[in-house]
Amino acid sequence: MDRPTAFGDRGGSQPRDLLHARLLLRDVFTPAQPVTERGRFAGRLGVLARLIEIIEEQRSHVVIYGERGIGKTSLVHILSDIARDSRYMVVYASCGAQSRFDDIFRAILSEIPQLYLRSVSPTDVEAEGGATLADRLPAETFDARELGNLCAQITGTRVIIVLDEYDRIQNPEFRQSVAELIKNLSDRAARVQLILTGVASNLQELIGYIPSIRRNVVGLPMPRLTDDEVRAMIRIGENAAGVRFEEQAIQLVALLSNGSPYLARLLSHHSAMRGLDDGRMTVTVPDIRGALDKIVEEAEGQVAPRTIANLAQVSGEGQAIGLAAAARAGSTPDGWFKVKEVMAHLGPNRNAQTVADDLRALSGVDGLLQVDLDGTEPRFSFRDEALPVYLMMLNARNQMKEDAARAEPAPAAVKG
Repeated sequence: MDRPTAFGDRGGSQPRDLLHARLLLRDVFTPAQPVTERGRFAGRLGVLARLIEIIEEQRSHVVIYGERGIGKTSLVHILSDIARDSRYMVVYASCGAQSRFDDIFRAILSEIPQLYLRSVSPTDVEAEGGATLADRLPAETFDARELGNLCAQITGTRVIIVLDEYDRIQNPEFRQSVAELIKNLSDRAARVQLILTGVASNLQELIGYIPSIRRNVVGLPMPRLTDDEVRAMIRIGENAAGVRFEEQAIQLVALLSNGSPYLARLLSHHSAMRGLDDGRMTVTVPDIRGALDKIVEEAEGQVAPRTIANLAQVSGEGQAIGLAAAARAGSTPDGWFKVKEVMAHLGPNRNAQTVADDLRALSGVDGLLQVDLDGTEPRFSFRDEALPVYLMMLNARNQMKEDAARAEPAPAAVKG
């Protein structure tokens, strides 16, 4: 069967090596999708090793937490690949706001053959007929105790159940049932372990304060990428597609991504494609500027039009710079930040009280910031969660354009 032509393919308008590089880069720098191949997983080797240790040595359940787009889903995909090679059975489920405990786990158990039940022989009808553990569940609803009793009968393998995007679960009964399941599985030394992932600042934010399961769960924070890990990510793309990023371009990707794998891949993807569009296999600083134009355009489409309109109300260079610094400070799991965290992204000459006043003024502009005055010092967050990325990339693009303009030589005077 012929491969359909991808949108954006240049056909015969570019040399074959450029077209080949373009196709490969689409698979390597995938900002909208998690990494699923071990050879394309950059950095985080320490986190991955710790996760394997928790599963293999401690036999604990794991909660992986961190900010959005930080690579949690990629990590569990790579862990799943390694675990399957080690004869684990891995079942993945993505949670949603309306997910139900019995629906999620009925689907999970439908992927586990009854062959692994202690009471089932390989020659039994259930084993030969392809029956699954889901067939042993009650026809209607079931609770964590019934589920735990069934999972405790598993033998001949170890099972890892991944509940991704666990933070999206809104039903407190679902969360309570998962906590009871974790305790039941741990108390019975079942050969089943849960990995929960979600957006959170700490373990308690994701699973709540439940003392009875604290000794059965290990929290694993997902840190931002280091500059060396961003560099390793780019090297993977270079080796796969044959392109080369200039050193200054690599440094800019590391700086602008702020440790976010999503932004690092997005910047690398657009800048590399821009170089290929220009007939080059080398990615330069101007390509990063071109990538920022594309990213700003895409990000603006994700921000509510009303919010974009309200940005026009921001008056003065100080407020604009403060807003850009606030965007970097707001790159946290819960999105909240304080004045001192904004100050860390500003120059030493900025006055903290002035910054605080600017942030309070911005909280009065509908659609930009909201303020929480309940604590000992005010906290702020962006009302539109898409706004921080847009502001960071917009500020970076404008700054790079100003720097480029200053670097251009002045036009020679015309002699009269």
